[in-house]
Amino acid sequence: MDSSPLPWYYLAAGAAVAAGLLHVVTSSRDRKRYPPGPPPYPLVGNYPHMPVGWRGSHYLEMGKKYGSILYFTVPGRTFIVLNKYEDAVNLFEKRGNRYSDRPHLHMAHELVGRKITILFSQYGERLKQYRRMIHTVSQTRAAPQQWPMQTAETQNLLNRLLDTPDDFLRHLRLHSVSVTMKTVYGYTPKSHDDEYVKLSEKVALLTNMASQPGRWLVDSFRWLEHIPEWFPGGGFKKLARKWRTELEAFTDAPMQMTKKRLAEGTAEPCFVVGQLEDTESISSDLREEYIKYAAAGMYSARADEYPIRRNRFGAVLDEQDVCAGADTDAQTVSFVSCFILCMTMFPEVQRKAQEELDAILGGDRLPVVEDTPYLPYIEAVIKEVHRIHPIVNLIPHATLVDDEYKGYAIPAGAAVLANTWAFSRDEEMYPDPDKFDPERFLGKRGEGVLDPRLYTFGLGRRRCAGVPLADSFTFLAVTSILTVFNISKALDENGQEITPGLKWDNASTSHPIPFKCKIRPRSEAAVALIRTRPSHPVV
Repeated sequence: MDSSPLPWYYLAAGAAVAAGLLHVVTSSRDRKRYPPGPPPYPLVGNYPHMPVGWRGSHYLEMGKKYGSILYFTVPGRTFIVLNKYEDAVNLFEKRGNRYSDRPHLHMAHELVGRKITILFSQYGERLKQYRRMIHTVSQTRAAPQQWPMQTAETQNLLNRLLDTPDDFLRHLRLHSVSVTMKTVYGYTPKSHDDEYVKLSEKVALLTNMASQPGRWLVDSFRWLEHIPEWFPGGGFKKLARKWRTELEAFTDAPMQMTKKRLAEGTAEPCFVVGQLEDTESISSDLREEYIKYAAAGMYSARADEYPIRRNRFGAVLDEQDVCAGADTDAQTVSFVSCFILCMTMFPEVQRKAQEELDAILGGDRLPVVEDTPYLPYIEAVIKEVHRIHPIVNLIPHATLVDDEYKGYAIPAGAAVLANTWAFSRDEEMYPDPDKFDPERFLGKRGEGVLDPRLYTFGLGRRRCAGVPLADSFTFLAVTSILTVFNISKALDENGQEITPGLKWDNASTSHPIPFKCKIRPRSEAAVALIRTRPSHPVV
């Protein structure tokens, strides 16, 4: 009989089983202290109840059975899902000093090396410095300085839509990256194939894949990081090493490009240049690192094509698992594509919005941000697009300390997820929530109705720092497109209308499933408006 020691991986597996049993037994013993939720399975806890991806609708349905505050446990981790807006406000805003951390994701934080980025930074001085820097260009008083550039880039978008309307999704991505690159690095991408556009598309996908809840077993079983890459189940380590290199290249490349231009005297005014020239705000040894990561956090775009689409077991993902970035840039792409989808499906809403625009603009100019107060129906449309499809379904925070809420224990380190999809479908706030109805925000009906932008851009101390820039970006895109284009259903090969559904992917920043539509100029006068150069040069 062989008396040699058991291989280390058998011992590790045995230890994992023992730890899992202990965790489940302990969780079951203390279950009455926690919010309600589905009973955990032996060893794996609630893994079967938590789908890979960011599916707010899944937790909304579970909430109908268990209640508005849900509890899930997997080995080594605890999740609490908030399906009511008031609960998210009470925790993330009123107790922001306790709920401003991020859940620790071992794959994303440690193996892929994202723990010092804006998205994943734990709450502390580093994150505060990032936000202070970003506010120099995004706060309400600073944002108007970007309006002329945003207006000019919006006209570039209109020209592209006029020339090749069927490529509207690609045009939206290029437009979003162009505005962000101009703001952050003083650089204008040359085309859809620009190297920085490709970098941003890649990082969006990789960041999302590295951080999806339920995707990586190493997030629960951290000892897995010590198994060899060649060992069955160890392929995630090879992915992590590859992604870490690619994400660092993304972070470094545009920063180095801007520094080189600054040294040559050719750099344009932008966020990075302003921060590099501000030598008094932070110590020199950390200043450049903070600038680099703050800039990278403002710059990303949606990814549509990338060769690796596999779950934690290596299985190829389906179309709805194509992933996206989770910052302001990806959110603006998601919003405008969702807006175009809604205009395709609801022509009566489009007609009313165009009538309001025509009355204010007179048909002889394009809109500017200063028109906002005079376009209440447009504002209602923008709110309803945000509500019908919350851009980020699940907003993850984490507790810094043990806490208690409504009699429930919330342990330190628990991932607490605000389910914005559930907020948007709350019939008490939004009657008939599945109906696209901008008029719910107007007149007496609109009195006291919650503006969905209060949660779609996050809550509390981790709310998106770029909201003012995102608001002006989306306003200009929505109003400019409606001023000069009609959007309608595309036709199939038999001349029949193609009706797209209100369907979305399950990425951290969720986008509509790719759809077809017809975008055509409203008139020859509209074409002339598109082709007329604005006072701010179109680049």
